[in-house]
This record gives sequence, C-alpha cells and structure tokens, in this order.
Amino acid sequence: MRIRVLRRIAQILTVFLIIAIPVLNKKGVTLITGTLYSLSVDGIWITDPLSGFQVIISSFSADRILLLSMVIPAALALAFGRVFCGWMCPQNAISEFFDYISRKIPPLPPFSKGGMGGFQIFNITPSAKPRYVIMFLLLVSAPLLGFPVANLISAPGIISVQVSKYFYEGIVGLELGLIGIIVISEVFIIRRGWCNYICPVGSFLGIFRFKRTMKVIYTEDSEHTCGGCMECVTACQLGLNPMEGRIYPLCHNCGDCIDICEKIKSRGKPLSFKF
Repeated sequence: MRIRVLRRIAQILTVFLIIAIPVLNKKGVTLITGTLYSLSVDGIWITDPLSGFQVIISSFSADRILLLSMVIPAALALAFGRVFCGWMCPQNAISEFFDYISRKIPPLPPFSKGGMGGFQIFNITPSAKPRYVIMFLLLVSAPLLGFPVANLISAPGIISVQVSKYFYEGIVGLELGLIGIIVISEVFIIRRGWCNYICPVGSFLGIFRFKRTMKVIYTEDSEHTCGGCMECVTACQLGLNPMEGRIYPLCHNCGDCIDICEKIKSRGKPLSFKF
C-alpha cells in the first residue's frame, strides 16, 4: 500500500478522533477524554511535549505523571521523526487541502514566482531558524508570565479545543481565527509558511531526534538511479529538496517524495525511509 494512502487514513482517523471525543464524552462515554494538548486513554495520559514542558518551567515543578505522559509522543518523535506533524496534525491536513487547491490554479504574475501555481507573493527558501527563535521566545515567556504561552498559538490544540467547545456549547472562540489567518497567509503570502517558519509544536518535536531516527535518504548507485525528473521536489509541500539531503528538521516524514519516486521508478528508486 502506498505511503500516501496510509497517511490519509491516519489523517482521517485523527480528525474522526477529535470529533468523536466530545461527542462520546457528552453521551457519557469517557474511555478517551481531553484534547490534543493532553489526552487520557483509559487512564493513561498522553501530553504534547511542548505543553508539558511549559507547565514544568512555568510552575518550577516536575510532576511524575506529567513527565510520564510526555514519554509516548517524545518516543514516537525519537523513533519516527515528526510524524505527528505529517500524519496526524489537523492543521497540516487543512493546510495540505488548501495548498492542493491553490496548486491547481495557474501562476499569475506577480504571484508564485516559483512557477508552481497558486497565489503566493513570496517564494522563500524554507528555513527552520525563525521557528526556533519563535519557540525560544515563547518558552522564555512561559516562566515569566506563569502559563504555557505557546499554547496560545498551538494550531492542533486550538482546533481540538474549539471542536470540543462547539459540541459542548454550540459556539467557537476567537482563537479559531488563527486557523483562518494561517490558511489565508499560506494561500496568498508564503506557501506552507506556518509549518516552515512559525509552528512551535513542530519545532519542539523536532528536538527529539538522533542518528537512528527515521529519515528520508537519497541513494544513487548501480542499483538506485535518479532520472533527474525533480518530481520529488514538486511533491514536497514544504518546498524541500530530498536529493540535497539537508531537509531536517523541517521535513516531517510525510513520505510524498518517496511515493512519487516509487510511482516513477518501481524498481531502484533512490528515495526511501531509513532508520
């Protein structure tokens, strides 16, 4: 089965989970409770590492349960990279959808200088530096202000909280406006700007990686040959070039580049996942 099919299934299941939790909780079914900030699955807590870390540094205390609740997502990132971002994050799914729509529109001057369709005014080489500067400032603010400041702009957390609020109260908060701002800016200003330059959740998860973390590798030898079609670059919504090998920590291991490579070269494809 192709990687993209598996990823779409994971994205759909995540959206279904976000909707199902408040619906079932409202009916008294509480096997799973919480939001993407922190979930309880039959009493086992799973906490977003960024949220948990902010609680620790803003309260100047480390609760054992909180620390243990951060282990699962941290271990997932250490083993498979930022697959939460590429495979489960609802904001990424939303951004992918609107990116797909904008790519179907022919480039119109002065838009999309890269010539890949859409309306974006700027065509900037992706960089992780702005993300980590923003994350650092948010983390420094947490102990000074006494609350997890980065949660204010945690897109996946906001989406899950607002979905829950809608099913419980029939309304949504102004926080949801951030999601609209992200979509509009990515369609008209910078392609996938949130993931590439701002998102603190993805930035923090990117810290959890080591030599054996799953990665996209480019291999060209007698058994693996590249035809130079550049379809892998086109397939990457983050604007990365997997053939250059310098795609981390921005790459979230969605596998689209590998998928398109395999579609073009059923045997001896130069791109693959490796631990």
